[in-house]
Amino acid sequence: MYISLSDEKRIREIPEQGAAIIGGYWTPEKGKIAEAHYLQWDKGKVNALIPWPVVQGRLKEAEETGEASLFQWDAYTLMPGFIDVHVHLALDSIDFYQCLENWRDSAYMETSIQEYLKTYLSLGIVGIRDGSDLPGYGWLAKKRLENGEWIGPKVVAVREGIGRQGMYGRFLGRGFARVEDWLDIQEDFLCQGADQLKVLETGIISFSEYGKVGAVQWSVEELGKIVKAAHAHGLLVMVHASGVEGITKAIAAGVDSIEHGYYMNSEHLREMKARCITWVPTVAPIGNLLKYPSDRYSAKELGVLAQILQGHLLTIKEAYELGVSLGIGTDAGAYRVPHGDSFYDEMEWFKEAGIPEREVLRLATQENARICGLADYGKLETGTPMSSLQLKTLND
Repeated sequence: MYISLSDEKRIREIPEQGAAIIGGYWTPEKGKIAEAHYLQWDKGKVNALIPWPVVQGRLKEAEETGEASLFQWDAYTLMPGFIDVHVHLALDSIDFYQCLENWRDSAYMETSIQEYLKTYLSLGIVGIRDGSDLPGYGWLAKKRLENGEWIGPKVVAVREGIGRQGMYGRFLGRGFARVEDWLDIQEDFLCQGADQLKVLETGIISFSEYGKVGAVQWSVEELGKIVKAAHAHGLLVMVHASGVEGITKAIAAGVDSIEHGYYMNSEHLREMKARCITWVPTVAPIGNLLKYPSDRYSAKELGVLAQILQGHLLTIKEAYELGVSLGIGTDAGAYRVPHGDSFYDEMEWFKEAGIPEREVLRLATQENARICGLADYGKLETGTPMSSLQLKTLND
């Protein structure tokens, strides 16, 4: 079992049973408690968190007699680990087309993905939701981790996405000409593995023409049939959608989350609030192109990106003020969105949108755990797995 020392970008192996002095802790409900506590865990789960003065004398005596041994974590704050709710483990954030070529080399891909997973965990990211890839590398990672073969965060994976044949998303799933084609094979499709279902409702946004988005793929009726089938199997539905038409149809179809959602408007937000639909705005894929510039894009394209970014941040703030559920997801694997590090970029973008830091931390932990269906994550209380926590430096 491992725990992340996230500010030091490293992980530490710990026993299934143990105890430590911690300098303080943070929870979404209480915020930061900056006083020393005694932490004790058994069978990999927290079972005591007590102010240090209450137990100091008794434990000091036990240590002197050799009856107890404590990890000295008094330089750290203990808190729930972060969760990134939108990643693509099969992409490398550098060269999309080379990635597709690399997919043919499974040994190379497995080595690369293991490194990504270790990076996530070393940065305090204890859970990720993978947004699909056609070969199923995200699902493979999930199974390798569950079998104890690899080290990394908890992976929630959708395995294969559902898109319209011949339209955007062919690298995420095989594509279907008609919704009935998927409905006919849904049992076999889901038997591949799925924690949630991913549907492609639109293409991607244009960087050269403001407001332009790839074509809508499914009607409200068609998307609604997919959602109904997924819900019948107990699966939440995450939908890639941008643009007014695509977002409007996704909302009307009753999806559970809208991924990206560029050009979201106020009416959309009100409907999403009413229907309890989550928005994962993935700012990094556009914001990081401006934050970490290259010669890949023209001055015109950078201008369009800046315009999109400005509007996107304003809408995120509006969503927060309306009480819309927001998830922090990066689209890691996209160009300039590296695995692990980009989660810190995404949190900074949320802060730049005007969301208070404590709320950003709540979204990154508690709310993201809810979105992923990870009931034991995003919190710090009795019964919480130690592997779902992180240690941050006390003065952070």
